[in-house]
Amino acid sequence: MFKIIQFIAKFLKIFFFGIVPFILLSGGTKSDFESTRVEKGTCSFNIDGELSFHLNGIASFTKEIEEDKFGNTIDKLLLSFSSGNDRKKQTLEFIIASKTKMSHDVPVGVHKIKNLDRLLNKFNGVYGFADLGGISELPFFIKSGDITITESFSNKVNGKLEVQLKNADGESLNVEGFFNAEIKI
Repeated sequence: MFKIIQFIAKFLKIFFFGIVPFILLSGGTKSDFESTRVEKGTCSFNIDGELSFHLNGIASFTKEIEEDKFGNTIDKLLLSFSSGNDRKKQTLEFIIASKTKMSHDVPVGVHKIKNLDRLLNKFNGVYGFADLGGISELPFFIKSGDITITESFSNKVNGKLEVQLKNADGESLNVEGFFNAEIKI
């Protein structure tokens, strides 16, 4: 009887310390699973603040190259998200500007929000705002967070964002979610 108990104890030890962690680690992450559920040309964001709601909508982008008088170039990715509801139109827009020397494109990766203390001319970083009709009469501007570009091609840009927005009255919104943007024609 004692040998049976030892066998069961050994089996449980191997199962809980060897097999269970392997199963948990091989399952992937929640964010990987959620990002694959966003369809082409759409976005899905959770917005939390004084009012909390979910925004499913249309996602599009444009790319621009800006050159100053000295020949320095800045690549800009303009992301646009809208609710698609004409009655109560809600929009979020972000500009990611990058001084890239190797290739002309905003690189894949994490783009951190920087404090904006100058005009957008020659700006290198992330800028954004939200006009959420029906939530506030004032627009919200980006304060902190980051936007992650996971894929960037000529006709699509995929990623996720976690940003905090604030308006002139001090109201804050946290926006978190995924997008799969198509090029704006």
